[in-house]
Amino acid sequence: MYFLFKISLPFLIFFSHLLYSNEFEEFHLYPEYIYGKNRGPKLGYTEPPIYDPLNDPLFRSGYKDFTPVGVANELKELAAIERIEKMKRIIACADAWYWPFSRTSRDNEPPGIEIELLEKIAKKKNYEISIGWVNMLTRFGPGSPGAAYDRSINKGRCDVVLGLAISGDDHHMSTNELSFTKPFMSTGFVLVTQGPLKNVNSIDEIKNTKYKIGVPAYSPMSEYAEKNEIPYETFFQNIRVIRALVDQEIQSAMLWSGAVSQAKLDFANAEFDVVKNFKPFEGTRWDMAWVVKTEEKGLLEFINSSFDEMLESGEIQQIVERYGVPFFPPLNKN
Repeated sequence: MYFLFKISLPFLIFFSHLLYSNEFEEFHLYPEYIYGKNRGPKLGYTEPPIYDPLNDPLFRSGYKDFTPVGVANELKELAAIERIEKMKRIIACADAWYWPFSRTSRDNEPPGIEIELLEKIAKKKNYEISIGWVNMLTRFGPGSPGAAYDRSINKGRCDVVLGLAISGDDHHMSTNELSFTKPFMSTGFVLVTQGPLKNVNSIDEIKNTKYKIGVPAYSPMSEYAEKNEIPYETFFQNIRVIRALVDQEIQSAMLWSGAVSQAKLDFANAEFDVVKNFKPFEGTRWDMAWVVKTEEKGLLEFINSSFDEMLESGEIQQIVERYGVPFFPPLNKN
């Protein structure tokens, strides 16, 4: 009996210590903040460094298409150009995924051609800019009911909308009481070549070879190729044409000039280049412009004169070419 007690005593002491320590152990709650661990709580809403709706707490909570900055009630009734002057700030709406023209960007990353252009215009007047991000790629166009204009400029959430091409199918402009600014550049389909076609300078030269030209399916370029008996192969969207070039399935293509920048961004090893001095064919080139409310004559005049000045000085061309996009001046300068 004494022997059993002697053996069990150390175990009893051990378990009693374990129970005692658990009973009186100090318990701590370690805070975990909504915006990430150990960043400390913040008042108000902090815009994410890059637009990511699935991880944006404001978007997920149901608050979408918000005005990027607060506007005092007494300023809301003023003409846009007067409000801009008093606030020292231009409020614009742009598409968050329209590279190379606009995108939400992380710190020290390029924001896009049109965002830089707006920044330059604002800086000349010592203004700042704020961007409200909208989805411009809606099925029936930005002017259709419930689409981009209804969710942005029509509700007074911005003074100007960026990222528009003047396509000729602009019947929604008058119904939304909107007007285009003067165009600041034009974009279109350009010829890119590589490999055995590297030194080719025109489509006519490719016609005399065994190679076909890659074009996006159901695009103005595929229609042009069929009408003009150009040997071609179609791919769904510009990105598939680019992939075919990278995989060496084709040795030439007609790409939308903006997609050239995207290609260089996504495929650093891409070998193809735009044919020097190539100009888009008629019907495959469009002017780029911004949109303001028709009644905002002062703002329209301010933007138009800024475009005229920057086209004359070469500032717009410099910005565009820095993104690897071929610069084409506006087709219509009025």
